[in-house]
Amino acid sequence: MAKISFVVPFYKVPYDYMHQCINSILGQSFSDIEVILVDDGSPDDCGKICDEYKKNDNRVIVIHKKNGGLSDARNAGIAAATSPWITFVDGDDWIEKDYCEEFMNRISHQEEKADIYIYSGFREYPSGQVQCVPHFADGTRFTDYGEREYLQGKCCTIHHEKHGNRRGMTISSAWGKMYASEFIRSSGLLFPIVPYDEDSIFYMYAVEAASCVEYASKAIYHYRYTEGSIVNRYRPNAKKEQDMYLSELFRFAEQYNKSEDFTGKLYLRVLTSMLLAIKLYFFNSQNTAPYFARRRECAEYFRQEPYLHVFERVKVSDLGRNAKIKYVLLRLKCYGLAERLRKLNENRLTQSGKNR
Repeated sequence: MAKISFVVPFYKVPYDYMHQCINSILGQSFSDIEVILVDDGSPDDCGKICDEYKKNDNRVIVIHKKNGGLSDARNAGIAAATSPWITFVDGDDWIEKDYCEEFMNRISHQEEKADIYIYSGFREYPSGQVQCVPHFADGTRFTDYGEREYLQGKCCTIHHEKHGNRRGMTISSAWGKMYASEFIRSSGLLFPIVPYDEDSIFYMYAVEAASCVEYASKAIYHYRYTEGSIVNRYRPNAKKEQDMYLSELFRFAEQYNKSEDFTGKLYLRVLTSMLLAIKLYFFNSQNTAPYFARRRECAEYFRQEPYLHVFERVKVSDLGRNAKIKYVLLRLKCYGLAERLRKLNENRLTQSGKNR
């Protein structure tokens, strides 16, 4: 039995990205792994490429399935995995050569192993690479309920908090983490079938079920930022997607009777959803509706729950400088300016990668 299972879904991934991803996994310095490539009904040659890798390396397992989306593909990979540890890699990203070796060395010295290990990584922009700043000291553990609730709250506050780490890796992603397989199965954890940000919902339930989560500051994951990626492209259903996502988060908080402080942090995530709706739909360059029609629709949309109460529930004193500006712009209904500020900040980050 292999020690680590990699689950890698593919759907219409550019072939050069795909090869870089798979080769980075098969080229690990620790080789006792199984690599589960999930062809999620891709209409191109992704499935054939997966089969070629299977022919050349007996560690590769290929699943061909009807297209069901990223969550369904990851769940199929979880069902097929046989190793004690599972990690996820998106098909257009890649990992450092010593990821598995570092992890196996880490746990070899531990009497009590964590259920989840969260790693740092790199943001890969077209203009260059940015190494992310770790969120916590290496080896920091979150064990009691309050510590883990704090870690859950980071999913909501990380982009807005006053003393936050804007250059840190996204903490609630599926990737960049190592999960104990028995923990996933005994907890009944599966990725929810939702159209957007299934990662952070899975993250919430996983951290809730975990006895221990450990942070590893080593940068091992390369997240590729592309303008046409699923998190950046024009999404005509963005309103519905954000509504569904927020509904899942508030349902989670109610189900586990989360603290008032945690529920308050969810409204920071509502603030993020407002900015995403603006970015992906209302003021996306591919939205051809007249400017004032988009602005009117946007204002009407934000007059409903839970957006209606953002400005009551979010404490301005808790926000960082950029978040405060966005908060004020949203409150003044200057939605277009909020999107322009986001683009400006994004360009600064990409330029910092270019200058390295």
